[in-house]
Amino acid sequence: MNLLDYKIIIYRNNKFYKEENFTSFDGVRYFYKWSDVESGSYYFEISYQDEIIKSVTYNHTSPFATVFEARVELTGRPKAITGFQAGIDILVEYYPEREKFILSKTKFFRTKVDIKKYGLKDVEKVEVASEETGWRPISEPVKKLSDTIYEITMIPGNGVYEYKYVIDGKWYPEGENLKLILGERGELFPKGYMGDGKFVYDTKEKESDLKAIVHDYKSLKYFNKISDRDYEFKIRTQIEDVERAYISIVLSEEDSYEMIYELERFSDKTNSFDYFQRIVDCGRKVDKIMYYFILEDGGKKVYFNGKLHEEKPERMVIKTTREDIQIFDVPDWSKEAIWYNLFPDRFYNGNHYNDAIFNEFGPEEFSINELHENKFIEKYKWEKLNNVYGKFDRNRWTSDFSDRTDWEKAGEKKVDYSLKYARMYGGDIQGIKEKIPYLKELGINAIWLNPVFFSYQNHKYGANDFRHISPDFGTIRTSGEKYDVKVNKSNKYNNKTYIDVLGKQAINNSELKLLEVNLKGENKGKNGYGETEDPETWVWTESDLIMVDLIKELHKNGIRVIFDGVFNHSSDRHWTFNMVLADGETSQYKDWYKIKDFTNHIPVTDDLSDEEAYDLIMKNKKRLIYNAWGGFNSLPEFNTFNEQYKDYIFNITRKWMYGPDGKESKNWMEDDGIDGWRLDVPNCLENQNFWNEWRQVVKGCKQEAYITAELWGNASNDINYGNKFDTVMNYEWLKTVIGYFINHSREGGERYKLKATDFFNELREKRSWYPYQSLQASQNLNGSHDTDRLYSRIVNDILGRNLEEGKQLEKGYNSIRPDLASNYHPNTSIDWINSKIKPKDVLKLISIFQMTYIGAPMLYYGDEVGMWGATDPYCRKPMLWKEFMYDEEKNPSFLNKEERYEQKVDEDLLFWYKKLIKIRRKNRVLVYGKFKELLADDQRDIIAYERKNEDRSIITVINNSFNDYKDIEFLTDYPGERFLDLISEKFVKVSMNGKINISLKAKQGVILKRWNY
Repeated sequence: MNLLDYKIIIYRNNKFYKEENFTSFDGVRYFYKWSDVESGSYYFEISYQDEIIKSVTYNHTSPFATVFEARVELTGRPKAITGFQAGIDILVEYYPEREKFILSKTKFFRTKVDIKKYGLKDVEKVEVASEETGWRPISEPVKKLSDTIYEITMIPGNGVYEYKYVIDGKWYPEGENLKLILGERGELFPKGYMGDGKFVYDTKEKESDLKAIVHDYKSLKYFNKISDRDYEFKIRTQIEDVERAYISIVLSEEDSYEMIYELERFSDKTNSFDYFQRIVDCGRKVDKIMYYFILEDGGKKVYFNGKLHEEKPERMVIKTTREDIQIFDVPDWSKEAIWYNLFPDRFYNGNHYNDAIFNEFGPEEFSINELHENKFIEKYKWEKLNNVYGKFDRNRWTSDFSDRTDWEKAGEKKVDYSLKYARMYGGDIQGIKEKIPYLKELGINAIWLNPVFFSYQNHKYGANDFRHISPDFGTIRTSGEKYDVKVNKSNKYNNKTYIDVLGKQAINNSELKLLEVNLKGENKGKNGYGETEDPETWVWTESDLIMVDLIKELHKNGIRVIFDGVFNHSSDRHWTFNMVLADGETSQYKDWYKIKDFTNHIPVTDDLSDEEAYDLIMKNKKRLIYNAWGGFNSLPEFNTFNEQYKDYIFNITRKWMYGPDGKESKNWMEDDGIDGWRLDVPNCLENQNFWNEWRQVVKGCKQEAYITAELWGNASNDINYGNKFDTVMNYEWLKTVIGYFINHSREGGERYKLKATDFFNELREKRSWYPYQSLQASQNLNGSHDTDRLYSRIVNDILGRNLEEGKQLEKGYNSIRPDLASNYHPNTSIDWINSKIKPKDVLKLISIFQMTYIGAPMLYYGDEVGMWGATDPYCRKPMLWKEFMYDEEKNPSFLNKEERYEQKVDEDLLFWYKKLIKIRRKNRVLVYGKFKELLADDQRDIIAYERKNEDRSIITVINNSFNDYKDIEFLTDYPGERFLDLISEKFVKVSMNGKINISLKAKQGVILKRWNY
């Protein structure tokens, strides 16, 4: 096969950028080295022999953090990808047989060679051969810089690599190969052998300063102060080299009492190192710690205090104050949280008068519906010529999700896809407030609200205005109410209400109209409240006050609340973007965005009518060329380097964290501001330093503020420096859960069923990624608005861990109610409807693990009542409530037997979740206790582990198999004691030799609490 058969065609910011050849050594993997990338939004096509064009596409627009995997299709349009920071290198890989496409951020190795060094002057061809190329001479990574100097680019990972130059067919240098040492990996060091009494320390290449054994107290990765008395210690060694590791600690010179603790091994098989770590409770507050490590192997000991010693060395003396070490503050409440991810439009409709009167397509795509509050939007904005969708109506809450409104039927005639993604159901703030008793009874003490800022979309991920809550969540028609909210007149981030500004017009006015920016005239750039980017002009709208009232009520009921921060992009209707559309290159906001071309822009002038000005900016959207997130022009990306934009977002942050009273209350239950943020696609920001500055703003508002980030992989580089985010939405936890509890395949890959030992090993490795307090606060989620429902994933096990799949039902996703699932569906390997074990049994088993593992459990609304569905939009169905009668649902799966079935609350599952959440909240050891593995039985698929803190202990045992088992036995530290199963409320006796022996039915577990008399 000709290696030049495949080419990659790259488009940047919606324009052709360049075309390059792929290189391949084996005809299976094709790659292209993309150096010094420019920032922007990109999409890709692949051509074969300059004829067949295939598009690179994907299901979910997850941020391009480190690796981005996509697929290649002959049909369909390519999708743009964002997250390209300037100056990075990207390895592009294409696998034609699997139609797989991978982008990997990396750093290419570049070196220069002067051929004069080898006595050469005029040569025809310079090539390089290496392990990477299979020792085939290639010229692809060689660039001629001058007559005799050439630059060579290679893409090996970290390690030791050998290579040679091939110049006009002759190999240089003669004799030994050139050697390249990159990064820190175990391959840099001699292989370790446990039990040989030797300790690998120096690299194979003696001139290197790198060491295999490392501990750096200045790094959170190795030394982490969790509290005044709890400290996390870690030391690195060559993998499989050291049998045991200990730490010897002395807390005071006067009292030289030595405490010695054995450390637990964590293997990083990716980089070939072992990490030994432990959290040590010093028993009291300490200002100074003196310690060294002890390593044992083959009956020999060595000591480490920054250097390796054969005799006991001086101890490292570390002061533990904030001035001396890095301290990573993560609020305790976030570790104790039981999270509820609430999608406002789909939770509960408490106020039908604020129901949306159009959706994200905008009023111009609909004709007036006289049954709605149509007069609260300017008449000239409604459809005038081409009746695309007809009259807008919200979807009925209790209908079958496959039922369509008239506007959906009309719109779908002209497209080959569903418009379900654009529906409105009417959920709102009043609905959330009315359901606070439900949340309390469930046991929820923290909620994350999907975006609530002003937007035409149901999901609000494209904001029209961050300053204000969306009227369809609050109110469209103003009432003159203040909702018992007190505004501090000296609050410099918002010191007046809409009533102060509007006076008598504060009743029966249109909040939708008031939020729109003036495109021309005396008040150009201001909205109906007279607001600009200056926070001194900002106003608390009625919808804002309704939200503040909700925040206060949640706090009174012991529930924290965080907002969704979507600061990478806005909607194309954001007020500042509208001003760019109006003024073009003269706009003061043009540098807030990444506008690439104003050539065809026509400015709005004062002689135009309001209607003409509006029509012009709508047309200007198509004339401007700009960067947009995921290639969606409706989501223009911000320029996060711009200082004015940064100030705007920082002030938005302060407004919602301080609240109307402009301060942090001593008692959080009396506070009127939010408690933190969930950040959307934070790795898409070109300016990653933005988050370092923003963190200081957040923590400056409230020391107990919480920041979690949507990061889908190993986010250690964004967490472990302690200057960005507190923690992550723990998708990696979910992937491990799927691998163990849901997968059934014995073959490797994403469908592989983890064995019990695999499960523990993977958890152990992922625990080593982050500081312990970040692990405690991580959101261990069942799923989210971006994934399928966990209940449905159980009956779509063939998808494995791939959270990107299942988006479209036509791909074969089994979306029937899970208890009715059968293996005639292509993604289902078990005939669940005829099985004694049901999907709910698996979900319950996962919940036992979720509530007893390290990290804060998070439910996606409706998990607790058995909601099911594929990925967006099917995971975003309206909440099931007991007080409603729902229509029967027709099986929407691509393969189905025309099943119809009830939609109703699963009362048994709801009771189960209430019980488990109560167990979690009543037993703080499940939050703060250390984790210890007790049993990993691969043959019977049974695990047992302990959470222990001081004299408190809870042991969880899980039978993950489809079989009942007796005589499940494992050793504990509690001979002769009793444990109470918190689920069945039965006692379990420990034998005098410390062993527990129990029986468990298939897919069942116990939570055993040490009984203290």
